[in-house]
Amino acid sequence: MVQVLKEQVESAVKLYESVEDFQNIDKALKKIRNTFPDFSLQSSLVKVAVVNSLYNTNIFRTLDVAKHISEVVASDGINLEPDFVDKLSLIVLKSNGDDGKSKHYISFTSIFAHNFLSEKFPIYNSFVTKMVAYHLHEEAKKYGSYADFYHDFYMLLHSLDFKTTVSDMHKYLWISGEYRKFCGLKPWENPSQEINPDLKRIFLKKDDSTKNLLDDTVKDLYGPLFRE
Repeated sequence: MVQVLKEQVESAVKLYESVEDFQNIDKALKKIRNTFPDFSLQSSLVKVAVVNSLYNTNIFRTLDVAKHISEVVASDGINLEPDFVDKLSLIVLKSNGDDGKSKHYISFTSIFAHNFLSEKFPIYNSFVTKMVAYHLHEEAKKYGSYADFYHDFYMLLHSLDFKTTVSDMHKYLWISGEYRKFCGLKPWENPSQEINPDLKRIFLKKDDSTKNLLDDTVKDLYGPLFRE
């Protein structure tokens, strides 16, 4: 197991907080959560459209997704367990001739759940899942369900020898993962420019303060490895 260090999380949080656009997105989502606290079709549609737009989650049938979320909550109530996120993520399309075609929107639904159900739900994306597998297993692992990813995320979170939040842990896994891919560092094998453009601008900065923070996010890769 490759341990996560306190400096890594703290440095990632500072980098995140240096991006004004990220702060504006967080504030906008909080305002929407407060303005539309229920999960009626209209409220769900607003939330789905906003998450899809801000996070580029490639939802093309926003009304179908909003209807599904509204119907599940109306039928089952809100269940703050990972299986509930999986249930919300499995959408049966009902418009534009797609009757009966199902889609599994895990990434989108994890963002929706994190922002509008509970911050206990970590956000699922390709960078975070790869980093969780790297720290826990030191190898690639594909997560077939949100519940499977959730289990490993919390296993990693509970392995820390310091306290942090789900949100700050996510910031570390995401930003460090993007930076590692940009540089071609473990668990990525080759450098790539296909990363978040806001983070890319940070990665290209030359000032010592930014460079030191970036170095700290990948602290497990140099010097002695910290392993259990």
